[in-house]
Amino acid sequence: MKDIHSILKPWPMWKSHWQKRQQQNGRRLQYIAILSTIFFLAIPYGIINQIIGWIDISRFDPAIPLDDAIPFIAWSLIPYASLYFYYPAAALMSPKDDTSRIQMLILHQVLFLSSWAISIIFILIPTKIHIRNHIPEGIRAGDGFWGFFYGDIMHNTDKPWNAWPSLHIVQSLLIVLMLSHWMKALQRKKTILVLWIGWLMLAISVLTTKQHFVFDLVTGIIVALFCWQWLLKPAIKWSESEAATDFTFKE
Repeated sequence: MKDIHSILKPWPMWKSHWQKRQQQNGRRLQYIAILSTIFFLAIPYGIINQIIGWIDISRFDPAIPLDDAIPFIAWSLIPYASLYFYYPAAALMSPKDDTSRIQMLILHQVLFLSSWAISIIFILIPTKIHIRNHIPEGIRAGDGFWGFFYGDIMHNTDKPWNAWPSLHIVQSLLIVLMLSHWMKALQRKKTILVLWIGWLMLAISVLTTKQHFVFDLVTGIIVALFCWQWLLKPAIKWSESEAATDFTFKE
């Protein structure tokens, strides 16, 4: 098969950890991937979100009537917050053979690259998520049980920006696609079903928590499927070839 672009091959930053991949019960690379997610995804997202919120200039409004028609459902914060279980799952659910380890590293690289590219959109075309005004005022003010989570925690830490494409959707969908690939090889059909049911609930929740417009959801799915088809799928095939062995296993 044809070789893939060098940017998809395991980056030099993984090299020293790759050489020690059998340490920590064979999970060293998985733990490093989780830490890398914090530094390369979470921290940049938070910084951009706070800066754009401080500037407070919206250059695009993708709202459609459907955004107004979709009801706010307070408890949908639960599937919305499930995203934060996807990040460790992307590492810890990967099998501990070397081919899967390569795929796990490439998955994280695609997550980083796609998120950085989307961050450019956040900066150049800031879009205020004004539909948060659909949430009852008391909850936005932090009153009651759900108010504590929406008004006191989420809205204080995640300003109404970083709208489209929805990183919630892009990242979770890419992770579920890769997890499904691994679980299919292990013949775990029930696990795959649970993964997709969970993802569908998450996808709906980005709308019912009023964290995103429908446009954000749709563009997020498009970006994720593009990355899967044109980046991750070719990289998976490459990882199973002799070229990957020759490239990756050089000590």
